Amino acid sequence: METGDLPGWAALVVSVVSVVVSYRLGVRSARASEQSAAASQASAQEARRSSDAAERSASAAEGSLALQRQEADERQRAAEQVELRIERTGGGSRLRLRNVGGAVATGVTIHDAPGISTQDREFNFRTGISNVELAPGEAREFLVYRTGSPRMPAHLWVTWQGQAERVALAVPA
Repeated sequence: METGDLPGWAALVVSVVSVVVSYRLGVRSARASEQSAAASQASAQEARRSSDAAERSASAAEGSLALQRQEADERQRAAEQVELRIERTGGGSRLRLRNVGGAVATGVTIHDAPGISTQDREFNFRTGISNVELAPGEAREFLVYRTGSPRMPAHLWVTWQGQAERVALAVPA
């Protein structure tokens, strides 16, 4: 071997070492790329799962909100309904008609039945409760006259605006 060939051999050794190092670095880079691709795919899959879960959660929240709105509407409608009740005020023929609903009852009329008539105590007129307005919680006292029966009736018939058909209200014993 001559000294003139030494730089050529050195260049050959450096080239071989460079090829080996490049190959190893290329293999590592390829593995890292594969790992990065796998991590990217796993991340995309988790993102899809998260998106699906968010959609289910939003759907459940919408359903819950719709149910809450429906319940609120039902409570509102219930509060707006007229509900009348007859109460005893003491002994004898004295009774009270009370609006226990959530809406104003207008045009309230107690209809006389055979052998039964009513008298409004507040205005003291003989025609009974007719076309009266009762706010929620408000009551009106009246007397029941039993002309044909010694006993208090089991119920009285009442109508109001929005309820043209007569409704039987129980008279408490």
